[in-house]
Amino acid sequence: MSYIVLARKYRPQNFSEVYAQDHVTQILQSALESGRIAHAYLFTGPRGVGKTSLARIMAKSLNCETGPTSHPCNVCVNCTEITAGVSPDVIEIDGASNTGVDDIRELQRELLYAASGAKYKIYIIDEVHMLSKNAFNALLKTLEEPPPNVIFIFATTEPQKVLPTIISRCQRYDFKRIPVEAIVQRLADLAQKENITIDEDSLYLIARKADGGMRDALSLLDQTISYCGDKIEIAQVRQIFGMIPTQVYFEFMQKIKEGETAGIVTRLHAIFEEGMDLQEFLSGMLEYLRLVLLFNIGVQLRDIGSDEMNLYSEIAKMFSQSELLYVVSQLIKTKNDIKQSGNPYLLIEAMMIKLSRMDEMEDIGVLIESLKHGGSLSAPKMQKAAPIGNRPEPQRAPAKATPRAQSSAPLPEAPVSSAPSTPVSPRAQSFAPKEELPLTVTPESVDPVEDDETQVIECNLESLKKNWGKLLSRVKKQSMMAFIALDKSEILSLGERVLALKASDNTNMMALNKNQEIIEKEIEKLTGKKLVLKPTLDDDYVAPSEVEIKRKTIDEIKAENPELAEFINETQARLV
Repeated sequence: MSYIVLARKYRPQNFSEVYAQDHVTQILQSALESGRIAHAYLFTGPRGVGKTSLARIMAKSLNCETGPTSHPCNVCVNCTEITAGVSPDVIEIDGASNTGVDDIRELQRELLYAASGAKYKIYIIDEVHMLSKNAFNALLKTLEEPPPNVIFIFATTEPQKVLPTIISRCQRYDFKRIPVEAIVQRLADLAQKENITIDEDSLYLIARKADGGMRDALSLLDQTISYCGDKIEIAQVRQIFGMIPTQVYFEFMQKIKEGETAGIVTRLHAIFEEGMDLQEFLSGMLEYLRLVLLFNIGVQLRDIGSDEMNLYSEIAKMFSQSELLYVVSQLIKTKNDIKQSGNPYLLIEAMMIKLSRMDEMEDIGVLIESLKHGGSLSAPKMQKAAPIGNRPEPQRAPAKATPRAQSSAPLPEAPVSSAPSTPVSPRAQSFAPKEELPLTVTPESVDPVEDDETQVIECNLESLKKNWGKLLSRVKKQSMMAFIALDKSEILSLGERVLALKASDNTNMMALNKNQEIIEKEIEKLTGKKLVLKPTLDDDYVAPSEVEIKRKTIDEIKAENPELAEFINETQARLV
């Protein structure tokens, strides 16, 4: 006897063997037990989820010698003939091969003859959406008033292509993609029956690659057994399917976080030399980041084995959601651009270099808010910041008795690069190169200086003010936005558990709240005590929008710009 592939050998033969489609099997079983049998059914859903198999099971349940029953015996003549596909009363038609109206008319002529050895004459039409419009129309009258004891079961992966008039005459059942866990469980059971040893990682990899289809999963398992024999390991499975180990993507994300541009490109070249398909590489990395992002937002992951869990959890802790979304957007863009590029390797290299410089990116929303509140931007930093000790110290304002002293002396101007500025492109969470913002120095502000991070100071108001520069230095290493907001803030009070700060404006108030966790951790490292940061707004602060601004008259505007004057005259515009 010739070899039977696993997908055929272990095809479901009763309702209980149909995986992850309980919402369909329970309804059909109840209908069979109550005798409420429809004359036409439409099974829809992705490939390989059990539509045609369930149609055969339904046919056996109807024509079983003990039936109609929800538990076909699978041993009587009718059941065995249906299982073998040779029953004269159960006709399976391929919709892709019989698309014309003549095929439907021939089917209608056969309907005149009653079933030969069973109770029902059943027609199973697979891929019914392939029928032509004329064929569908020829079938309408038959579906509305079928001959006695004739049942139609249609199966399709594309229900939107089936005429609504056909769907309205059928009972429709939508099949779902089979979850990864259910596929893994099924593959493990079959491997045990076949005396195959396979590790958990291999099962999950095959299940994910099957993309929700049990038939695809069994075919992939069959292919793996042919190559590996009785013992299947993850390295062999990846080699068969040309898949990159998860560890490689983990290393890429680590190097991106650390800014190791040369290391990233070197590792990328090693993958190129192995002959890996670029689209497959990008698709694999996108799938990896999808699971990392789900882990980051707190979604329970079931699609990965326990051995690989740390490869996702560690990266999820390294990156924020905005950074992960940015990386995903860059990968998707590059994946689409490669299709039209003559040099795909350059695109991937450029993308990876860009990702390795993510530490130079800053949220553009903060920069815009700063501009709205009267801030100014210096030239973009195109290189990493120099050590704090090498920077010129800002001039200080003399201390005053007012609640908030402002510095009247100008700060030293940052050197402006002669290179052309790089335009900022919109992204999933908008980023732009970090900008230096002028700082307002408070009486308590101290220049950030390098310090011994192992040193712990006393947790009191005097000691904290004295060592404020050390705190600023530490915070600056974590977040420039938090450093700017903290440097513009003033200490109000220090209690047993709470440190109250007065923010200079609403923007810095938002920055303090957003980076509260970072600041609190650095305060705890400096003082050895966990304090809760409580920022508040300065009541004396006046937003730039509230300052009296001299406005131009419409005549002055027209005098300055003749073209605008002509437009105003033509449209009779007025100044609001």
